Amino acid sequence: MTSPNTGLRRTALVVLAVGTAVGLSACGAGQVSQTANQVAAVDGGQGSAGELHVNDLVVVLPEEGEARLGFAASFTGTGMGESISLDRIEIDGTQADLGETQPLERGCSLIVSPAADVEPVPPRDDLCVERSTATLPDSDDLRIGTSVPATVSFSNGDQIEMAAAVIAEVPPSDEYTRPVEIHSDGH
Repeated sequence: MTSPNTGLRRTALVVLAVGTAVGLSACGAGQVSQTANQVAAVDGGQGSAGELHVNDLVVVLPEEGEARLGFAASFTGTGMGESISLDRIEIDGTQADLGETQPLERGCSLIVSPAADVEPVPPRDDLCVERSTATLPDSDDLRIGTSVPATVSFSNGDQIEMAAAVIAEVPPSDEYTRPVEIHSDGH
């Protein structure tokens, strides 16, 4: 025979378990996170406007010298049309100095390399790619590991707004030498 209190105990345990589960699931509800509206500074920014696309927009902060930009801009789609030029790049309110570029034909890409010594791409019939460079004259306020607002403007009036990742310059794998650490006898 079961005690009349056994059913009451089971009901109380179920109610307690359900109440605990609901209470714990609501712990984060309605909370405002510090990082809720930040874009992670990985792989660079990306965005598009119609048939214009910009991918992997990064600002590279070297140990010495001006900051350099890196990204790929593409003009996609089908059909005929006028070529489009890259007019302006603005990073966190500062206009970047863009190297010499040709207008993009439909189906072509512009690679802006963050490397210090960019070589032109040799012309090929099956590949429509151009290389250029861009530097950022005033980058003192930028911090590695953050994302900053960026706007890329084209000659047809389209603008692409995105976040640009701020990264450190990556040394070539065969040229980096780790600094020697010196410890005193007491350590």
